[in-house]
Amino acid sequence: MPTRTQALDAVLLTATCAAALAGLTTTFTGIGFLVVGLLGVLLGITIAHVTSGLGWPAVSAVVLGIVVFVLVGGPLALRSPPGPGTVAELGDQVLFGWKDLLTTLPPVDGDGPLLVLPWLLGLVAGLLGTLTARLRSGPAWLRSLLPLLAPTALLVAVILLGVRRPSSLWLQGVVLAVLALGWLVVRMQRSTGPVRGGAGRTRRVLVGAAMLGVACAAALPVTTWVAGADDERVVLRTYVEPPFDVGQYPSPLSSFRRYVAMPEPDAVNLHDVTLMTVDGAPEGARVRIATLDDYDGVVWGAAEDTVPGSTLDTFQRVSSTIDNPVDGERVDVTVTLGEGYSGVWLPTVGSLQSMHFDEGSSEDAVEEQAESFRYNLATSTGVVPAGLAPGDVYHFTAVRPVEEVTETSAPSGDLTDAALAAGFLDTQAVQWTAGASEPMERVFAAAEHLRSEGKYSDGVLESEKIYHAGHHVRRLSEEFVNAPIMVGNDEQYAAVMALVANKIGVPARVVLGAVVPGDGVVEGKDVHAWVELRVADGSWRVLPTEAFMDTDRPAEQPPIAEQEMSGTVVPPPAPIPPPSTLAEQNDAELNARKGDRDEEVGGGLPAWLRIVLLYVALPLLVVVLVLSSVVLVKALRRRRRRCAERVTARIVGGWRELVDHARDLGQPVPVGAGWTRREQSSRVSSAQAPGLAALADRHVFGPSQPPEAVASSYWQEVDAERRRMSRGVTRRRRVRAALSLRTFRR
Repeated sequence: MPTRTQALDAVLLTATCAAALAGLTTTFTGIGFLVVGLLGVLLGITIAHVTSGLGWPAVSAVVLGIVVFVLVGGPLALRSPPGPGTVAELGDQVLFGWKDLLTTLPPVDGDGPLLVLPWLLGLVAGLLGTLTARLRSGPAWLRSLLPLLAPTALLVAVILLGVRRPSSLWLQGVVLAVLALGWLVVRMQRSTGPVRGGAGRTRRVLVGAAMLGVACAAALPVTTWVAGADDERVVLRTYVEPPFDVGQYPSPLSSFRRYVAMPEPDAVNLHDVTLMTVDGAPEGARVRIATLDDYDGVVWGAAEDTVPGSTLDTFQRVSSTIDNPVDGERVDVTVTLGEGYSGVWLPTVGSLQSMHFDEGSSEDAVEEQAESFRYNLATSTGVVPAGLAPGDVYHFTAVRPVEEVTETSAPSGDLTDAALAAGFLDTQAVQWTAGASEPMERVFAAAEHLRSEGKYSDGVLESEKIYHAGHHVRRLSEEFVNAPIMVGNDEQYAAVMALVANKIGVPARVVLGAVVPGDGVVEGKDVHAWVELRVADGSWRVLPTEAFMDTDRPAEQPPIAEQEMSGTVVPPPAPIPPPSTLAEQNDAELNARKGDRDEEVGGGLPAWLRIVLLYVALPLLVVVLVLSSVVLVKALRRRRRRCAERVTARIVGGWRELVDHARDLGQPVPVGAGWTRREQSSRVSSAQAPGLAALADRHVFGPSQPPEAVASSYWQEVDAERRRMSRGVTRRRRVRAALSLRTFRR
């Protein structure tokens, strides 16, 4: 049994570790993390006490701690009995759990596999704290101080793995400081002996503790006033970028014509097809499919880090509970996807507070969807890279914030790069807003101009097929705002309205979504594109589609001739040169004779053909040679890897070929000496990558040299996987991958 001093050390160590672990309150939901962490502390203390009491060396405590970590960690943190799978999951969480924690939007689920982290931290802190408290050699001050390093290191780890907003400065600051300093004083008194023979010791301890508490309580507001609030502290989450690229998914706005009415049946048309059934949202609520906040001159697309002054504008992993403080009406919504909806964009209402995937094609599919779900707090947009399919059901709680915006609303001054992309609307931003002075008034004036002057057409009728789809610069400039009649649908109107607003000075973005009808059954005809404007308080307000788009159709016979001449500068006729006199040659005659000589030198080729060959064909030939050289170099590198002298080198080359192909496709696969093949395989978007990585490790690190047939078979699997990865992306991405130079850089 422990002595009185040993028991006191154990109690104070547990208390200081509990105060440190409490810093994860804003990181996990519930108190399960604290229970698991404290059990780890108590077991660590017990292991160290038993081994030291038996006179065993310190390394035995470490070995026994590893055994306890594996045997108890499975049932405690993973809710699974000990076994090979549990051991593998525990090891995976120790190596990669911190990455999952830092790339998940807090708070994370308090009953998930990430509980392995507080379990490990508590066990290590209890073990090291007790072992250092039992040291008998060294200076007295060092022996008194060493046990405090364990809870201090635990506090540092909790802060680094936590969030920038502390859970409680009083608990992590005042309480922990009082406990730590009091423990230090107690241990120092043991080494120096009692003062005054022990008379009045209890009273002095109580008075000293009270004075220390008062000093710490007074220090907290003073230091806060001097140094500022502790909401900008350094945490690892700030420096870890989530390994996710939303730009790899095409903009859903480009497919808007799938939702319009067609004169003839079309297999891909979704106008009268059920997309989803929404229960719990009021009639007229807006279902957000995707928020498009970046314009590159071709499409409005979703991006990250586009909201100035915000640190929440990234797509992050989230747990079932989402820390998203928003004021408004709270709703509990259930969505059932219909036969017409699939893809990666998750339809939601308002700002999510929680998310649960209920049903799908299988239980594994539901778990995969929940694991891959990403959410952007700044744009209220959800993405499920695992994919959504008809029949999927999910429910969520959300808050519907205030959406109304008026001409008197004060706009935000934080403009994005979309203002630069709207340079071709300089003239319209001035002409359409004549008479308005304030930025928001000018935005509403531009919206009224679009609504009153523009016409609506989906470009599907025979007489309206001249009105093309798309919202690239040429479609919006030459074929819309500079055309004799502005004609388009939600796609063009929302794209132009958002760009004009940004040009005026009001941050704007495009949202593709639907308006919930009375029965909650959302069909393709309910899909619209609207615009959101950012106001001075940082919130985004809705500018509805009907504010800048009317439904009047254009005339059946549009002025095609005028449209072709619109925006075209017709050059004046060339002046007729006067006749030559006194054998003087004018410029026209000199140019004519020069042309004749050039034609003779050119072997009789017409002048226009020579110009095409010189200024078009030759540069194209150079470009083709340069691009083909990239493909050739990659082919030579692949052949060198495949034909390496050693069989193991061929297998290693096959894995490198797969990694290079993934990087060329835009996947963020890390390379370098510090990354193992298993770590790389988790970043490759391929179901076969982990198996190929394990197979390569087995042959490379095996006891004998593998036969050549193994390398040939491995390369066949790599080639097949490369083809599958290429088929999973767009043709444009495949071309870019073939010409990418990313894998030649260190």
